[in-house]
Amino acid sequence: MSSEAKRPIIYETTHQVAFSELDPFQHLSTGNYARYFTDHRMEALATNVGWTLAKLGTLGFMTWVRRLEIDFIRPVGGDQAVTVTSFVREFRGRDAHIECTMTDAAGTTLSTCVMVVAYVDGATRRAADWPDELQALFFEAFADRSDPDAEGVRTADPTREDPDVRPT
Repeated sequence: MSSEAKRPIIYETTHQVAFSELDPFQHLSTGNYARYFTDHRMEALATNVGWTLAKLGTLGFMTWVRRLEIDFIRPVGGDQAVTVTSFVREFRGRDAHIECTMTDAAGTTLSTCVMVVAYVDGATRRAADWPDELQALFFEAFADRSDPDAEGVRTADPTREDPDVRPT
């Protein structure tokens, strides 16, 4: 599947910075950025794709974060609400390259992240290329966007289960 020909689905979550997440300068501590980005992605997958923690063990595959590259642009303070968005930029074999952005209420970028998530076949327990049917979950298909019932249109609809995706 060519991810360049598709429009990525963008996931969004909002978080409130807690006191226990602050460093002595009352900024979000460094390690918590990684937690916010990974927790955001898991919350979004549960909501939008149905991959809850309970469901993950039944899918026939595993994923793991191979790499996080975080850029710290502006400090994040205590009691601050932040919004994290993410989308799959591309698939390269076993790796999904995911771009994440953390913004404040005004939309100012506070931090960015590139997350590389590997696909592991559950039967062989070895890395494998992401199957086309799983890649398709993260992109909207080209179709008439004015017709919500058009064949092939994918949106991040939390009430929709995809009967076409089967464990591999």
